[in-house]
Amino acid sequence: MAKVIEQEVAIFGENPNKHYTFIVHNYLKGGGGLEHLSSTVLGASRETYATDNGYENFLSLAAHEHFHLWNVKRLRPIVLGPFDYDNENYTTNLWIAEGFTAYYRDIIVRRTQLYTPDNYLNVLATEINQLENQPGVKFQSLSASSYDARIKAYRPNENSANSTISYYTKGALVALLLDLEIINATKGRSSLDDVMKYMYNEYYKAKGRGYTDAEFKQALEKFAGKNLDQFYADYINGLTPIDYNKYVAYAGYKITDELAGSNDAALGITRYPGIPRVIVTGVVRNSSARVDGINVNDEIVAIDGATVPETGDLIAGKKPGDKIMVTLIRDGLKQTLPVTLLKSNKVKYKFEELPNVNAQQLTVRKKWLTLK
Repeated sequence: MAKVIEQEVAIFGENPNKHYTFIVHNYLKGGGGLEHLSSTVLGASRETYATDNGYENFLSLAAHEHFHLWNVKRLRPIVLGPFDYDNENYTTNLWIAEGFTAYYRDIIVRRTQLYTPDNYLNVLATEINQLENQPGVKFQSLSASSYDARIKAYRPNENSANSTISYYTKGALVALLLDLEIINATKGRSSLDDVMKYMYNEYYKAKGRGYTDAEFKQALEKFAGKNLDQFYADYINGLTPIDYNKYVAYAGYKITDELAGSNDAALGITRYPGIPRVIVTGVVRNSSARVDGINVNDEIVAIDGATVPETGDLIAGKKPGDKIMVTLIRDGLKQTLPVTLLKSNKVKYKFEELPNVNAQQLTVRKKWLTLK
Protein backbone atom coordinates (compact mmCIF):
# COMPACT_ATOMS: atom_id res chain seq x y z
CA MET A 1 0.00 0.00 0.00
CA ALA A 2 2.94 2.31 0.62
CA LYS A 3 4.07 1.73 -2.98
CA VAL A 4 0.57 2.65 -4.20
CA ILE A 5 0.64 5.89 -2.20
CA GLU A 6 4.10 6.81 -3.50
CA GLN A 7 2.95 6.42 -7.11
CA GLU A 8 -0.10 8.60 -6.55
CA VAL A 9 1.84 11.32 -4.76
CA ALA A 10 4.26 11.36 -7.70
CA ILE A 11 1.43 12.42 -10.03
CA PHE A 12 0.40 15.48 -8.04
CA GLY A 13 3.78 16.35 -6.58
CA GLU A 14 2.55 16.58 -2.99
CA ASN A 15 0.61 14.75 -0.33
CA PRO A 16 -1.82 17.17 1.36
CA ASN A 17 -2.02 14.97 4.48
CA LYS A 18 0.44 14.51 7.30
CA HIS A 19 -1.52 11.42 8.32
CA TYR A 20 -3.90 9.21 6.33
CA THR A 21 -5.87 6.30 7.78
CA PHE A 22 -7.02 3.15 5.98
CA ILE A 23 -9.87 1.47 7.86
CA VAL A 24 -10.40 -2.04 6.49
CA HIS A 25 -13.43 -4.16 7.30
CA ASN A 26 -12.96 -7.83 6.39
CA TYR A 27 -16.32 -9.41 5.61
CA LEU A 28 -17.53 -12.90 4.83
CA LYS A 29 -18.79 -11.48 1.53
CA GLY A 30 -18.92 -8.09 -0.12
CA GLY A 31 -16.65 -5.11 -0.43
CA GLY A 32 -16.32 -1.52 -1.60
CA GLY A 33 -14.93 1.74 -0.32
CA LEU A 34 -15.73 5.29 0.69
CA GLU A 35 -13.28 8.17 0.57
CA HIS A 36 -12.87 10.91 3.17
CA LEU A 37 -10.60 13.96 3.37
CA SER A 38 -7.84 12.20 5.33
CA SER A 39 -8.97 8.58 5.43
CA THR A 40 -10.93 5.86 3.72
CA VAL A 41 -13.10 2.95 4.76
CA LEU A 42 -12.52 -0.21 2.71
CA GLY A 43 -14.49 -3.43 2.69
CA ALA A 44 -13.04 -6.71 1.51
CA SER A 45 -13.82 -10.41 1.67
CA ARG A 46 -11.70 -12.21 4.27
CA GLU A 47 -10.70 -14.71 1.61
CA THR A 48 -9.69 -12.13 -1.00
CA TYR A 49 -6.03 -12.04 0.04
CA ALA A 50 -5.59 -15.77 -0.57
CA THR A 51 -5.26 -15.48 -4.37
CA ASP A 52 -3.15 -13.26 -6.60
CA ASN A 53 -6.24 -11.90 -8.32
CA GLY A 54 -8.00 -11.20 -5.03
CA TYR A 55 -4.99 -9.44 -3.56
CA GLU A 56 -4.53 -7.33 -6.68
CA ASN A 57 -8.21 -6.35 -6.53
CA PHE A 58 -7.73 -5.23 -2.94
CA LEU A 59 -4.73 -3.11 -3.91
CA SER A 60 -6.80 -1.57 -6.72
CA LEU A 61 -9.53 -0.74 -4.21
CA ALA A 62 -6.99 0.91 -1.90
CA ALA A 63 -5.52 2.81 -4.86
CA HIS A 64 -8.98 3.96 -5.96
CA GLU A 65 -10.07 5.39 -2.62
CA HIS A 66 -6.68 6.94 -1.87
CA PHE A 67 -6.64 8.63 -5.31
CA HIS A 68 -9.82 10.41 -4.22
CA LEU A 69 -7.61 12.31 -1.75
CA TRP A 70 -6.89 14.55 -4.74
CA ASN A 71 -9.56 13.71 -7.31
CA VAL A 72 -12.97 14.50 -5.68
CA LYS A 73 -12.03 15.53 -2.15
CA ARG A 74 -9.95 18.46 -3.44
CA LEU A 75 -10.03 18.60 -7.24
CA ARG A 76 -13.75 18.36 -8.00
CA PRO A 77 -16.63 19.42 -10.24
CA ILE A 78 -17.72 22.89 -9.21
CA VAL A 79 -21.14 21.85 -7.87
CA LEU A 80 -19.68 19.21 -5.54
CA GLY A 81 -18.70 21.53 -2.73
CA PRO A 82 -19.41 23.71 -1.06
CA PHE A 83 -22.76 21.96 -1.38
CA ASP A 84 -26.16 23.54 -1.63
CA TYR A 85 -27.88 21.52 1.09
CA ASP A 86 -31.32 22.90 0.18
CA ASN A 87 -31.37 21.52 -3.36
CA GLU A 88 -30.13 18.60 -5.43
CA ASN A 89 -26.59 18.98 -6.76
CA TYR A 90 -26.34 17.74 -10.35
CA THR A 91 -23.15 17.26 -12.34
CA THR A 92 -22.33 15.71 -15.69
CA ASN A 93 -18.75 15.11 -14.51
CA LEU A 94 -18.86 11.99 -12.34
CA TRP A 95 -17.14 10.27 -15.25
CA ILE A 96 -14.11 12.37 -14.28
CA ALA A 97 -14.56 12.19 -10.52
CA GLU A 98 -15.14 8.44 -10.41
CA GLY A 99 -14.32 7.21 -13.91
CA PHE A 100 -10.83 8.70 -13.99
CA THR A 101 -10.25 7.37 -10.47
CA ALA A 102 -11.31 3.92 -11.68
CA TYR A 103 -8.77 4.19 -14.50
CA TYR A 104 -5.98 5.26 -12.19
CA ARG A 105 -6.61 2.55 -9.59
CA ASP A 106 -5.33 -0.16 -11.95
CA ILE A 107 -2.66 1.78 -13.80
CA ILE A 108 -1.27 2.85 -10.41
CA VAL A 109 -0.94 -0.77 -9.26
CA ARG A 110 0.77 -1.53 -12.57
CA ARG A 111 3.22 1.33 -11.92
CA THR A 112 4.23 -0.26 -8.61
CA GLN A 113 5.40 -3.27 -10.70
CA LEU A 114 3.29 -5.46 -8.38
CA TYR A 115 1.71 -7.05 -11.41
CA THR A 116 2.71 -7.52 -14.99
CA PRO A 117 1.70 -5.57 -18.09
CA ASP A 118 -0.24 -8.63 -19.24
CA ASN A 119 -2.20 -8.66 -15.98
CA TYR A 120 -3.07 -5.01 -16.51
CA LEU A 121 -4.16 -5.57 -20.11
CA ASN A 122 -6.39 -8.42 -18.92
CA VAL A 123 -8.00 -6.04 -16.40
CA LEU A 124 -8.62 -3.54 -19.20
CA ALA A 125 -10.12 -6.24 -21.44
CA THR A 126 -12.49 -7.21 -18.61
CA GLU A 127 -13.66 -3.60 -18.30
CA ILE A 128 -14.20 -3.31 -22.05
CA ASN A 129 -16.23 -6.53 -22.02
CA GLN A 130 -18.25 -5.30 -19.05
CA LEU A 131 -19.24 -2.12 -20.88
CA GLU A 132 -19.81 -3.61 -24.32
CA ASN A 133 -21.96 -6.45 -22.95
CA GLN A 134 -24.29 -3.95 -21.27
CA PRO A 135 -27.22 -3.20 -23.62
CA GLY A 136 -27.56 0.24 -22.04
CA VAL A 137 -24.33 1.34 -23.76
CA LYS A 138 -26.46 2.07 -26.84
CA PHE A 139 -29.00 4.13 -24.92
CA GLN A 140 -27.35 6.25 -22.22
CA SER A 141 -24.47 8.65 -22.75
CA LEU A 142 -21.60 9.03 -20.32
CA SER A 143 -22.58 12.54 -19.26
CA ALA A 144 -26.21 11.47 -18.80
CA SER A 145 -25.18 8.54 -16.61
CA SER A 146 -23.49 11.06 -14.33
CA TYR A 147 -26.33 13.58 -14.31
CA ASP A 148 -28.96 10.93 -13.59
CA ALA A 149 -26.90 9.00 -11.02
CA ARG A 150 -29.21 9.59 -8.07
CA ILE A 151 -32.39 8.64 -9.88
CA LYS A 152 -31.01 5.78 -11.99
CA ALA A 153 -27.63 4.36 -10.90
CA TYR A 154 -28.62 4.42 -7.22
CA ARG A 155 -32.21 3.34 -7.83
CA PRO A 156 -31.68 0.33 -10.11
CA ASN A 157 -34.54 -1.81 -11.34
CA GLU A 158 -34.96 -4.88 -13.51
CA ASN A 159 -34.47 -2.84 -16.69
CA SER A 160 -31.38 -0.88 -15.62
CA ALA A 161 -28.95 -3.05 -17.59
CA ASN A 162 -30.97 -2.35 -20.74
CA SER A 163 -31.10 1.40 -20.35
CA THR A 164 -28.08 2.61 -18.34
CA ILE A 165 -24.31 2.34 -18.06
CA SER A 166 -21.79 2.85 -15.27
CA TYR A 167 -19.88 6.14 -15.35
CA TYR A 168 -17.16 4.28 -13.45
CA THR A 169 -16.59 1.78 -16.25
CA LYS A 170 -17.07 3.95 -19.34
CA GLY A 171 -15.37 6.87 -17.56
CA ALA A 172 -12.31 4.70 -16.93
CA LEU A 173 -12.20 3.64 -20.58
CA VAL A 174 -12.55 7.25 -21.77
CA ALA A 175 -9.63 8.12 -19.45
CA LEU A 176 -7.65 5.36 -21.16
CA LEU A 177 -8.38 6.85 -24.59
CA LEU A 178 -7.39 10.34 -23.47
CA ASP A 179 -4.21 9.11 -21.81
CA LEU A 180 -3.12 7.31 -24.98
CA GLU A 181 -4.11 10.31 -27.12
CA ILE A 182 -1.96 12.68 -25.06
CA ILE A 183 1.01 10.31 -24.83
CA ASN A 184 0.93 9.69 -28.57
CA ALA A 185 0.48 13.36 -29.51
CA THR A 186 3.40 14.44 -27.32
CA LYS A 187 5.65 11.48 -28.19
CA GLY A 188 5.73 10.41 -24.57
CA ARG A 189 6.48 13.81 -23.05
CA SER A 190 3.06 14.24 -21.42
CA SER A 191 0.18 12.07 -20.26
CA LEU A 192 -3.14 12.31 -18.45
CA ASP A 193 -1.06 12.71 -15.27
CA ASP A 194 -0.11 16.19 -16.42
CA VAL A 195 -3.76 17.15 -16.87
CA MET A 196 -4.62 15.97 -13.36
CA LYS A 197 -1.68 17.83 -11.79
CA TYR A 198 -2.45 20.99 -13.76
CA MET A 199 -6.11 20.93 -12.74
CA TYR A 200 -5.24 20.30 -9.08
CA ASN A 201 -2.81 23.24 -9.00
CA GLU A 202 -4.95 25.57 -11.10
CA TYR A 203 -8.38 25.06 -9.56
CA TYR A 204 -7.99 23.56 -6.08
CA LYS A 205 -4.80 25.38 -5.03
CA ALA A 206 -4.76 28.60 -7.04
CA LYS A 207 -8.46 29.37 -7.53
CA GLY A 208 -9.79 27.53 -4.48
CA ARG A 209 -12.81 26.19 -6.33
CA GLY A 210 -14.04 23.35 -8.47
CA TYR A 211 -13.91 23.15 -12.25
CA THR A 212 -16.62 23.41 -14.88
CA ASP A 213 -17.08 20.89 -17.66
CA ALA A 214 -15.67 23.42 -20.15
CA GLU A 215 -12.60 24.08 -17.99
CA PHE A 216 -11.71 20.41 -17.73
CA LYS A 217 -12.16 20.00 -21.49
CA GLN A 218 -9.84 22.96 -22.09
CA ALA A 219 -7.15 21.34 -19.93
CA LEU A 220 -7.43 18.08 -21.86
CA GLU A 221 -7.11 20.01 -25.14
CA LYS A 222 -4.13 21.94 -23.78
CA PHE A 223 -2.12 18.74 -23.27
CA ALA A 224 -3.54 16.79 -26.22
CA GLY A 225 -2.74 19.73 -28.50
CA LYS A 226 -6.01 19.35 -30.37
CA ASN A 227 -9.69 20.24 -30.29
CA LEU A 228 -11.78 17.56 -28.57
CA ASP A 229 -15.24 18.69 -29.69
CA GLN A 230 -15.78 15.54 -31.74
CA PHE A 231 -14.41 13.30 -29.00
CA TYR A 232 -16.89 14.80 -26.53
CA ALA A 233 -19.74 14.60 -29.03
CA ASP A 234 -19.02 10.92 -29.71
CA TYR A 235 -17.94 9.40 -26.43
CA ILE A 236 -19.11 11.68 -23.63
CA ASN A 237 -22.32 13.33 -24.76
CA GLY A 238 -23.17 10.86 -27.53
CA LEU A 239 -23.64 7.15 -28.18
CA THR A 240 -20.99 6.50 -30.84
CA PRO A 241 -19.39 3.07 -30.29
CA ILE A 242 -15.86 3.45 -28.95
CA ASP A 243 -13.11 2.83 -31.51
CA TYR A 244 -10.80 1.07 -29.08
CA ASN A 245 -8.40 -0.14 -31.75
CA LYS A 246 -7.64 3.40 -32.92
CA TYR A 247 -6.28 4.27 -29.48
CA VAL A 248 -4.63 1.05 -28.32
CA ALA A 249 -2.82 0.95 -31.68
CA TYR A 250 -0.89 4.01 -30.50
CA ALA A 251 0.84 1.58 -28.10
CA GLY A 252 1.16 -1.23 -30.65
CA TYR A 253 -1.85 -3.29 -29.56
CA LYS A 254 -5.23 -4.34 -30.88
CA ILE A 255 -8.27 -5.95 -29.31
CA THR A 256 -9.96 -8.95 -30.87
CA ASP A 257 -13.23 -10.65 -29.99
CA GLU A 258 -12.69 -14.30 -29.06
CA LEU A 259 -16.41 -14.98 -29.62
CA ALA A 260 -16.60 -13.38 -33.07
CA GLY A 261 -16.82 -16.73 -34.85
CA SER A 262 -19.08 -18.49 -32.37
CA ASN A 263 -22.64 -19.57 -33.10
CA ASP A 264 -23.95 -19.86 -29.56
CA ALA A 265 -27.60 -19.33 -28.72
CA ALA A 266 -28.72 -17.17 -25.81
CA LEU A 267 -32.01 -17.10 -23.96
CA GLY A 268 -31.32 -13.63 -22.56
CA ILE A 269 -32.34 -13.77 -18.91
CA THR A 270 -30.72 -13.26 -15.53
CA ARG A 271 -31.88 -15.24 -12.49
CA TYR A 272 -31.75 -15.11 -8.73
CA PRO A 273 -28.42 -16.62 -7.66
CA GLY A 274 -27.98 -19.28 -5.01
CA ILE A 275 -31.48 -20.75 -5.03
CA PRO A 276 -32.63 -24.05 -6.61
CA ARG A 277 -35.28 -22.33 -8.77
CA VAL A 278 -35.07 -20.33 -11.99
CA ILE A 279 -36.77 -17.03 -11.20
CA VAL A 280 -36.18 -14.34 -13.80
CA THR A 281 -34.66 -11.10 -12.46
CA GLY A 282 -33.92 -9.42 -15.78
CA VAL A 283 -34.62 -9.82 -19.49
CA VAL A 284 -31.98 -8.60 -21.95
CA ARG A 285 -33.08 -6.08 -24.57
CA ASN A 286 -33.64 -7.67 -28.05
CA SER A 287 -32.99 -11.18 -26.69
CA SER A 288 -34.96 -14.36 -27.37
CA ALA A 289 -36.71 -14.04 -24.03
CA ARG A 290 -37.61 -10.38 -24.61
CA VAL A 291 -38.94 -10.95 -28.13
CA ASP A 292 -41.07 -13.94 -27.19
CA GLY A 293 -42.55 -12.68 -23.95
CA ILE A 294 -40.66 -13.99 -20.92
CA ASN A 295 -40.99 -11.47 -18.08
CA VAL A 296 -39.26 -10.53 -14.86
CA ASN A 297 -40.54 -12.61 -11.90
CA ASP A 298 -41.50 -15.53 -14.14
CA GLU A 299 -40.36 -18.87 -12.71
CA ILE A 300 -39.15 -21.16 -15.48
CA VAL A 301 -39.92 -24.76 -14.53
CA ALA A 302 -39.38 -26.72 -17.75
CA ILE A 303 -37.97 -26.44 -21.28
CA ASP A 304 -39.34 -28.79 -23.94
CA GLY A 305 -41.07 -30.69 -21.15
CA ALA A 306 -37.87 -31.40 -19.19
CA THR A 307 -37.40 -29.94 -15.72
CA VAL A 308 -34.79 -27.17 -15.82
CA PRO A 309 -31.50 -27.79 -13.99
CA GLU A 310 -30.97 -25.99 -10.69
CA THR A 311 -27.68 -24.54 -11.96
CA GLY A 312 -25.91 -24.20 -15.27
CA ASP A 313 -27.01 -23.55 -18.83
CA LEU A 314 -30.74 -23.81 -19.45
CA ILE A 315 -30.35 -24.29 -23.21
CA ALA A 316 -27.25 -26.48 -23.42
CA GLY A 317 -26.89 -28.04 -26.87
CA LYS A 318 -29.31 -25.61 -28.53
CA LYS A 319 -28.44 -23.46 -31.54
CA PRO A 320 -29.73 -20.13 -32.92
CA GLY A 321 -33.00 -20.72 -34.76
CA ASP A 322 -34.06 -23.63 -32.55
CA LYS A 323 -37.63 -23.36 -31.25
CA ILE A 324 -38.17 -24.36 -27.64
CA MET A 325 -41.23 -24.57 -25.42
CA VAL A 326 -40.70 -22.75 -22.13
CA THR A 327 -43.03 -23.70 -19.29
CA LEU A 328 -43.23 -21.09 -16.58
CA ILE A 329 -45.28 -19.92 -13.63
CA ARG A 330 -46.45 -16.30 -13.82
CA ASP A 331 -48.45 -14.81 -11.00
CA GLY A 332 -49.35 -18.30 -9.77
CA LEU A 333 -50.53 -19.57 -13.16
CA LYS A 334 -48.66 -22.09 -15.31
CA GLN A 335 -48.30 -21.38 -19.02
CA THR A 336 -46.08 -22.44 -21.90
CA LEU A 337 -44.47 -20.02 -24.36
CA PRO A 338 -42.87 -20.88 -27.71
CA VAL A 339 -39.43 -19.21 -27.90
CA THR A 340 -37.16 -19.02 -30.94
CA LEU A 341 -33.55 -18.85 -29.83
CA LEU A 342 -31.40 -16.02 -31.18
CA LYS A 343 -27.64 -15.84 -31.55
CA SER A 344 -25.74 -14.58 -28.54
CA ASN A 345 -24.31 -11.10 -29.09
CA LYS A 346 -21.92 -11.36 -26.16
CA VAL A 347 -18.33 -10.19 -26.79
CA LYS A 348 -15.10 -11.28 -25.15
CA TYR A 349 -12.20 -9.04 -26.11
CA LYS A 350 -8.53 -9.68 -25.49
CA PHE A 351 -5.40 -7.64 -26.18
CA GLU A 352 -2.92 -8.72 -28.83
CA GLU A 353 0.30 -7.12 -30.00
CA LEU A 354 0.30 -5.64 -33.48
CA PRO A 355 2.93 -6.93 -35.93
CA ASN A 356 5.89 -4.71 -36.77
CA VAL A 357 5.54 -2.31 -33.84
CA ASN A 358 7.41 0.90 -34.64
CA ALA A 359 9.52 3.20 -32.47
CA GLN A 360 6.67 5.66 -31.82
CA GLN A 361 4.40 2.86 -30.63
CA LEU A 362 7.11 1.51 -28.34
CA THR A 363 7.58 5.01 -26.88
CA VAL A 364 3.88 5.26 -26.13
CA ARG A 365 3.80 1.74 -24.67
CA LYS A 366 6.76 2.37 -22.41
CA LYS A 367 5.27 5.59 -21.07
CA TRP A 368 1.78 4.16 -20.63
CA LEU A 369 2.69 0.81 -19.06
CA THR A 370 5.71 2.09 -17.08
CA LEU A 371 8.07 -0.37 -18.71
CA LYS A 372 11.64 -0.44 -17.51
